[in-house]
Parts: sequence; C-alpha cells; structure tokens
Amino acid sequence: MDPMKNNDSRCRRSAFTLIELLTVISIIAILMAMTIAIISYAQDKAAEERTKSVLIAVKAGLERYNDEYGEYPEPVENSGTGKSGSVALYQALMDDGDDEILGGPNEPSDGRTGENMFVDVKSKGFVDGEGSTYWIKDGYDRKIYYQVYDPENPEATNQTTYDLWSYGKDKGGKKADTDNEALWIKNW
Repeated sequence: MDPMKNNDSRCRRSAFTLIELLTVISIIAILMAMTIAIISYAQDKAAEERTKSVLIAVKAGLERYNDEYGEYPEPVENSGTGKSGSVALYQALMDDGDDEILGGPNEPSDGRTGENMFVDVKSKGFVDGEGSTYWIKDGYDRKIYYQVYDPENPEATNQTTYDLWSYGKDKGGKKADTDNEALWIKNW
C-alpha cells in the first residue's frame, strides 16, 4: 500500500465540498430572513399594543375632563388634521397651557404639568414636542389625532362625542382617505 495515497484520501474525507458549504450558507440565510421577519412582526405588534394602551389612557382622561367641565376639550382647529387636536389633548389632559383649546385664555405650554392633570401620559413616554408645543404620540412615535363632534360641522365619525385615532402602520394616513382604514387604531 502506498503511504502517499492513504494521506490523500484522509485529506479529502475531512474537507467540505462546495455543495455542502453552499447548502449551509443557504440554510443560515433562510434562518436570518425568518428571524428578521419575526422581529419586525414583534416590533409592530408591540407598537400597536402601546398605541392601544395610550388611547385607553387618553379616553379615560377625556371622560374625567368631561366629568369636571361638562364637555370635551375642543381644539382651536377642530378638523382632525395637523397637530392641533393632539396638542389640545396634551394641554387639556396634562394641564399645561391652553392656547390650542377653544375658549382657553391663550397660555402656551411650558412643558410642566399642572395640578389639574387628568391622565399622565408624559411619564409613560407618550409625549413629544418642539419648542413650546407638545403633543401626545402613539406607539409608532407619531401624533394621536383628535376631533370633537360639532353639530355645525359634522365631520366627526362619532356623532355624539369625539374621534380619537392613530394611523398605526399607515404612515401616510389621512382621515378622508379610508383605503388603509383597517391599519388605523381608532375609537369608532
């Protein structure tokens, strides 16, 4: 028996073939893709649950406000678009300013909550702002929308109280564009 031939066959047996390497790399790539998809799904579900949580807290605060004042706070611009509704929510529920609340004495927010706070969403991380403007945000880090029903301008979906919603996963959401309404998190 030739000793050189025996060494060659041992080396060949211990090495991986190109097919084996490609198979392992393919399996790793598939597992990585599945992991990324699962992580993305879990993050989206967590954002959805945080949004539902903040909407429940805001609804409770609005009911306390209504019990105290006999009405819901009405934003100066009650169209349900822009920051006005979310800013008015922040000001009314956190007792920090009132320049975005219809009929208020026009005091801007200063970032400090007052003694008549109806719900604390700030300590839970659901407040964002710039300058002297603060608003309530959802689990997706976008503002929450709020519109009070007005019989003279009946744009609100809830014809007795208010609309409260987040566009959720719908990044370009507009209330008039209901194509992606299934993605929204809302009280109607």
